[in-house]
Amino acid sequence: MIRVPKHWRLTIPALVAAVVVFGQMGSVRKADAGARAPAGRVGSSNSATRPVPGDVRWFGRMHAEYLKQTKTRKFDLCFLGDSITQGWPGDMFAKYYGKYNAVNFGIGGDRTENVLWRLNQGELQGTSPKLVVLLIGICNTGRNTPEEIAVGVATVVKTLRVMLPQTKILLLGLFPCKENAARAKAEAVNQFLAKLDGKSNGMIKYLDIGSKFLDKDGKLLNDVLRDDVHPNRKGYTIWGDAVAPTIAKMMGK
Repeated sequence: MIRVPKHWRLTIPALVAAVVVFGQMGSVRKADAGARAPAGRVGSSNSATRPVPGDVRWFGRMHAEYLKQTKTRKFDLCFLGDSITQGWPGDMFAKYYGKYNAVNFGIGGDRTENVLWRLNQGELQGTSPKLVVLLIGICNTGRNTPEEIAVGVATVVKTLRVMLPQTKILLLGLFPCKENAARAKAEAVNQFLAKLDGKSNGMIKYLDIGSKFLDKDGKLLNDVLRDDVHPNRKGYTIWGDAVAPTIAKMMGK
């Protein structure tokens, strides 16, 4: 079992104030879209909450495609995130989510600040899906502290709530990965994200399926990832099966 370093354990109380944001939102207003979640302890030069475009060569092309879908396609379910989300095999995505009229807005390499930029630049604006499934933050682990990552994710959630007041959000905890330092950070981040469960009058649901990728001793299964962080087909099957009941309930199916 990965042990979260002692200096990370609920150094997150400084972030608990961010949770209050969701308890006080009540009716969200479009004018609040630029509001910032309370900042965590500064620990790096990378801002997880300042919107910036992604720094990978495919970012612009994929963002343009998602803008096009935003403007021309009606969808009821949207997956939003980084390469772990983008990597859903097409046949498996259709199998699990085709019945929900779903789209996949994942971009490899995205960090929280890149997703914020995408939303600010028009992705999902003017839409009203029933549910957004959000998984983001693992790419921040090499640049940010757990506190900063948690605030970055919380800011994405708040932005979605303002943009899409009728849309429910299924916030997934960061998945376990092979690299020990990144995995420990992810576990520390998840401790905070769990506090968002049930906020915004129940419109936010937090779900941690990380244990599904582990054996009884808490060790990562050796046949669920194709590299250090990305699921293989078995990993996506685990993901799909683990969230299926929750998605069905949140979609009203």
